[in-house]
Amino acid sequence: MTDGKIADVKATGGDDKTAPKLELKTPFGVAAYASTVLKKGSGTPTDDKSIAVVKYTLVNGTDGKVIDETYSAKETGFDVGDATLISGLRKALTGVTKGSRVVAALPPAEAFGDQGNAQIGVKGTDTVVFLFDVVNVATKLPEAEGTAVTPTAKNLPEVTFESGKQASFTMPKADPPKDLVIQPLIKGKGAKVEQGDTAVVTYTGALWRNGQIFDSSFKQGPTASFSFPVGAGRVVAGWDKGIEGQTVGSRLLLIVPPKDGYGDKGQGEIKGTDTMVFVVDILAKY
Repeated sequence: MTDGKIADVKATGGDDKTAPKLELKTPFGVAAYASTVLKKGSGTPTDDKSIAVVKYTLVNGTDGKVIDETYSAKETGFDVGDATLISGLRKALTGVTKGSRVVAALPPAEAFGDQGNAQIGVKGTDTVVFLFDVVNVATKLPEAEGTAVTPTAKNLPEVTFESGKQASFTMPKADPPKDLVIQPLIKGKGAKVEQGDTAVVTYTGALWRNGQIFDSSFKQGPTASFSFPVGAGRVVAGWDKGIEGQTVGSRLLLIVPPKDGYGDKGQGEIKGTDTMVFVVDILAKY
């Protein structure tokens, strides 16, 4: 069924802890993307340089079942400029303002495609309905910016960085440090990242022993970023320790020994004896 009208979708109730209830006649489907603003906010509209911080509920239009919601949890930040984001979500999140409530209907072509998403119970013919409240809008820097810092410590890796591409490293001919090293390369002038904040970063990670890059946010594209809650243990301890207290706009060189990384067991190609080296740009926080 693809003759649904977005004007017929209603939202009732809901608060900071409880998701609004979406009222729609099932099965609901649309042939093309459609959205409407239920409540208009204020401020600067989001664009591809924005992080839209929202609370949302996602509903399967075919049966009306809730797929996911974040009103009962922490709000979610979406990088509006991330080309890997589902196209319908990017459309819905572009041009909105803080305080707005928006509902959007995403046909398969703007959501999960003909293959659907079996993990969340969405078939290739299902329209998904996305209702969200914009809690905040943060600006994402394209890359680190601020004051260059000249490292004073010896035997640090040399980092070569080109805009929009993963960094490369020249490792010193020396044993790696036994303790975590947090070396700013650029000191940003933005807000300080505190425990409990969500940091938005780009990064490249390599192994001290051979300089081989094992991971990079740039593998997802030149504008892709990675977000994580600082101090929540969702990343290796070296990241939580290294990024807390830094400022938005900073570029950090983090040298992470096993005890602050993956420990004696390692992970994948990273051995239990490997020291990891990261360059991290802090682009935003919320």
